[in-house]
Amino acid sequence: MKSALPQTPDGWAFFLDLDGTLLDLASTPDAVQPAPGLFDALRRLEDETGGALAIVTGRAIEFVDALFTGHHFTVAGLHGAALRVPGDDIQPAERASAAYSSARDFAQAQAKMLPGVLFEDKSQAFALHYRLAPLSAVAVADVMKRALVLAGPAFMLRPGKSVVELCPAGHDKGSALRYLMTRPPFYGRKPLAAGDDLTDEAMFPAASALGGLGVRVGPLIDLPRSGASLGLPTPASFRDWIRRLTR
Repeated sequence: MKSALPQTPDGWAFFLDLDGTLLDLASTPDAVQPAPGLFDALRRLEDETGGALAIVTGRAIEFVDALFTGHHFTVAGLHGAALRVPGDDIQPAERASAAYSSARDFAQAQAKMLPGVLFEDKSQAFALHYRLAPLSAVAVADVMKRALVLAGPAFMLRPGKSVVELCPAGHDKGSALRYLMTRPPFYGRKPLAAGDDLTDEAMFPAASALGGLGVRVGPLIDLPRSGASLGLPTPASFRDWIRRLTR
């Protein structure tokens, strides 16, 4: 499958998930770190495509900036609910509604009663992680369903790898890709979308419909189900491919 991947960045626009794709997964959300050389490889790829590189993630934009200090990439954060394009500042978050605050406080309190379950506050979204407590999957799902009722119809749940997230409805990573592809420097290129999780799979048909490719990072047995056309087995192998593109 590697041989079918682009060998140069010419004519391509890149839409790259963060956790599990560019970064190795860690035991806790805050423990992730960029591998040595990743920042420089992404900067080179961004330069060689005239800026047609976006990090498309469930994380907040500020989290991405803290990982890659000293540079602002184009970022679609919170699964496309927050967007920062070149030359624009991050739009300030809307004040949390009472309903959302109630849902967040409820989920945070419930997490404290589930050993090993971690609460992550993303300002406009929040998540419960159970990677350290896999037997709590059902309990986490129940808590988040109850939190969604409290938050109201402006929000939705997104399950992922050992995580359930409550985030603004009406956005996904596919819609973020489609929007960015209407703008320079992405417009007129072929999109390549890469991701490892359920939330990334909305990008794959969006990229394919625009003449591009979806690349799933992870066990290749999951490739047909994901809707991606190509696959690489690990984040390390994906990072190696990026480095080869920019040599």
